Amino acid sequence: MDETLADNSAQASDEGLLADDVLAPAPLPCFPSPAVVDEVLYDYLRRADRMGWSPYDLVDDVRMRTICRPERINEVQFGALKTVLFVEDHLPGYLSEYLRIMTDPDAPEDQQIVNRKALHYTFRWVAEEDRHAHVLEMYLTRSGLVGEGDLQAEMLRERKTGYVFPYQQMAEGFIYLALQEKATHLYYRALARDIDEPLIKTILTKMGADEASHGAFFYDLLIKSFKGDLDALARKISAVAGDFRMPVQNNLLNYRRQLLGMMRAAPSYKHGDVFADMMKAVDRAAARYSQESLQLITPDLGPFAPRES
Repeated sequence: MDETLADNSAQASDEGLLADDVLAPAPLPCFPSPAVVDEVLYDYLRRADRMGWSPYDLVDDVRMRTICRPERINEVQFGALKTVLFVEDHLPGYLSEYLRIMTDPDAPEDQQIVNRKALHYTFRWVAEEDRHAHVLEMYLTRSGLVGEGDLQAEMLRERKTGYVFPYQQMAEGFIYLALQEKATHLYYRALARDIDEPLIKTILTKMGADEASHGAFFYDLLIKSFKGDLDALARKISAVAGDFRMPVQNNLLNYRRQLLGMMRAAPSYKHGDVFADMMKAVDRAAARYSQESLQLITPDLGPFAPRES
């Protein structure tokens, strides 16, 4: 080969490598940041420790004999309680799917580290959701509302279908989970309000408090992650909310009928409140962060400095 051609070829090759280096996309930063996960996880786990309760304490023999009034539960409410149980009891599907996502060996190493941190929440969440399924199962059978064998058969039938998480992007996935947990919190609160049976009111209130705590974890995670651009978070929330479905919509048999029964059993539940609640949380955060920024810029305003509302 002519030396000039060889030099030109080598130069072109070097330029091509440089061009590739310039055009190669930079790896995406892990989401959420390790610091945010650590901060939010600390708050959640400490809160969960304080809120601990046992299903056995709620449905022991004394409570079933002195407090429980199953005759006050009508057929629609009974169906709704079973649907809630089926949703809570779909745990093998939830956990296997979340483990698949959060242990992806092809994810960048820094993302794998963050995912492992997030699993501390997942394992605690699974235990609390299992507690919900356990207490509902014991309540329905010990109250005499349904035979244990019949209920076990229904639970097994509803648990057979596979669960697929509907989002691939981490931020959108966490928004979906935040909406899901808030929806269950608001529904349990409404059902406890609309049902006239003292013991199940107590059980639903305990379950609702757990769900509120789960929702708070994702709210905090998202707001702290998007602290510098909460408008972007609001747009993502709107997009996810516009196509929101509860997690086992494609799993439960006769889902539409079961969903209708749930709505009839808790008429005070308003699904639109779920989206509104999350947007209010973002608005409150925006106001708080704006005030903090103003105070940093003008620390000597004295009595004219903005105060927390």
